[in-house]
Amino acid sequence: MIKKIASVLLSLLVLIWLVSVLSLRFESHEYTELTEQQKSAAATYLEGKITNIPENWQWFTVEPEPGVTLRGGQIDAENAKGTIIVIPGFTGSIEMIMHEITYLNSAGYRVAALEYRGQGKSYRPLRNPEKGYVKDYSVLASEVAQFAQQSRIEGKPLFFFSISKGAHITMRMAAEHKLDVSAYSLIVPMIQINTGESDYNTTGRLARLFNLVGLGSMYVPGQSQYPANESTFGEATDCNANPETAQTQSALFALQPELRTRGVTMGWVDATISSTKKLLDQEYTRGITAPVNIATAGIDTLVSTEATNTFCSLLKDCSVVHYETSRHCITRENFDVYNDIIRQSIEHFDNNL
Repeated sequence: MIKKIASVLLSLLVLIWLVSVLSLRFESHEYTELTEQQKSAAATYLEGKITNIPENWQWFTVEPEPGVTLRGGQIDAENAKGTIIVIPGFTGSIEMIMHEITYLNSAGYRVAALEYRGQGKSYRPLRNPEKGYVKDYSVLASEVAQFAQQSRIEGKPLFFFSISKGAHITMRMAAEHKLDVSAYSLIVPMIQINTGESDYNTTGRLARLFNLVGLGSMYVPGQSQYPANESTFGEATDCNANPETAQTQSALFALQPELRTRGVTMGWVDATISSTKKLLDQEYTRGITAPVNIATAGIDTLVSTEATNTFCSLLKDCSVVHYETSRHCITRENFDVYNDIIRQSIEHFDNNL
């Protein structure tokens, strides 16, 4: 009797697994349509919050492999000192980082930016383009290295200004590719994600299990596509305490659905935790020798500041500036603080010309 019950339960589990795998493999997707009232509210909220694209900004695409198109762009400077590559954070697009692009450019640098695969108007790996998914960070690192090599001014210094997940990718690139980089500036780097009340190691094991059985493209519980109560504008969040700017990206997503990336998958968590193990391995990071300057936030619920400090201690030349009252979305929360970070980054680059 017990064997029969066990057999029935096993068959049921296999059936549930098979249905789940097939539903993910053939899932359909439609962008959530907002009402005209919601779009109008988004447009009103967004006024004055996105830096206009300069006339001399040049959009272009790169194709690291057949069928994979990534969106990038650059802006030149007369007698440029060198090239700064800007890599956005998770869910970010070039439109969202135009403030820092124009600021860095005004300091006399060519500035190029890339939307890595999975966000912006670049290639999306899943049938549901809004899902955050990474198969392997080494692929993202390789594509960033290719982009930087193509965008740099020959014979002049190369620098990186990288935000959150973009900083994680950049450090993977720094460890794995022999790219001649003069200095790095990392903004609230996602060296290790914060899993909140869930145990970090347990979360990693569960994500690995789901990934191994073909469920890597499944949303992590609690995650979903846009909007998830984000159609209300003017409210502080865990990431940004300033209600005037906390929904800037959400408002942009309301008006440009093709930019939407929201929510992480089991595959994203598995790849990220596996990649973090590499970045916190001293043997792996020993090849990162260029000066690294890091800005961390004191109220960061998305990434582990402790892990970032540990990572910095493993590097040959690394320093941290800590902003005790800032949250993870430091790029939008307080522009006095953020402009100070950008100014320090420019000084860091100038000192390493």
